[in-house]
Amino acid sequence: MEEESVYEKYNEFTSYPICKCYLEPGTHSEHELISVRKEYMLNTVSRTEKYLKERRIPELIRFLLTKLISHAPNKPVVFLEKLIDDCMLFRSGHGSAPVLYESRHLEAVIKSFDPCKRGWLSAGQIRRLYTTLGLQFSEVLEERMSCDEVLDKLKICQEEELYDLLSAGAAPDISSDYFKSDQSSNN
Repeated sequence: MEEESVYEKYNEFTSYPICKCYLEPGTHSEHELISVRKEYMLNTVSRTEKYLKERRIPELIRFLLTKLISHAPNKPVVFLEKLIDDCMLFRSGHGSAPVLYESRHLEAVIKSFDPCKRGWLSAGQIRRLYTTLGLQFSEVLEERMSCDEVLDKLKICQEEELYDLLSAGAAPDISSDYFKSDQSSNN
């Protein structure tokens, strides 16, 4: 009886045939040339990943879905359309920021970090607070900060992060620098 090859044994027990080069050792080289089509496909994937990352599309979708789930509207498409309109108005400086956390949410979270009602949070508590909310933490220079001051900084941080998200990938002349112009008018 003649010995069957690994290839024949494998194909006998499976419903899908498999290439001999994967089952028999030494039949394929480690350094195969990439075909033009395969290279084009790899470049397409790379370009797509770069496009999505530069424009922060996954983060934008996560933001939209989070708002959608938290509000649970009866007409989700209408809700998303209005949310996107509100975002664009905010980005252009003509509307309020449709942020994830309203003031009442931020106040409740701050209270949970100040259970003794001292009226202030330590730098470590503030760092954990930002992490809990998923916001980018900027270094606190003070040892402690009043809860009202923390609330104001959280609101500003939330708006800045939303503005950066909505402006990602936009041409520099299209995206105005909303926060710098707002700060200069306050001085």
